[in-house]
Amino acid sequence: MKSARVILCGVIILGMSVQAVATEREEVRLYNQGVAANKRGDLNEAIRCYSKAIKLRPDSSALFFVRGRAYRLNKQYDNAISDLTRAIALKPSYAEAYNHRGVAYVGKGLNQQAMADFKKACEFGCRDGCANVKIFKERK
Repeated sequence: MKSARVILCGVIILGMSVQAVATEREEVRLYNQGVAANKRGDLNEAIRCYSKAIKLRPDSSALFFVRGRAYRLNKQYDNAISDLTRAIALKPSYAEAYNHRGVAYVGKGLNQQAMADFKKACEFGCRDGCANVKIFKERK
């Protein structure tokens, strides 16, 4: 009886592992499709692909980042800020996410929030964030 339980547990674990690998492959496929669509300039398709990937992996800061960046490029600033905020919540030192959220804030005319994000991006080593801090300081 004990060996049957061990075998059953092994089968369940193996099944879960196979399913996890299949999910990861689908996530990567969707991510790659999103990147290709983004490169073609089809931001709506990129967002659609990234959204499907996020459903498979809702704890991925990278997926929220790329979708947030696509929203920003598509001038959907509220959605961009939401996704980039989620990326930062999942990975608080995500320098590029701070920088892109800052750019989205600029798009909305929220310059104080933008400057705060650019400074944070710079603190975490993002060159673009540092450049944006400099640009903002020169504007004043």
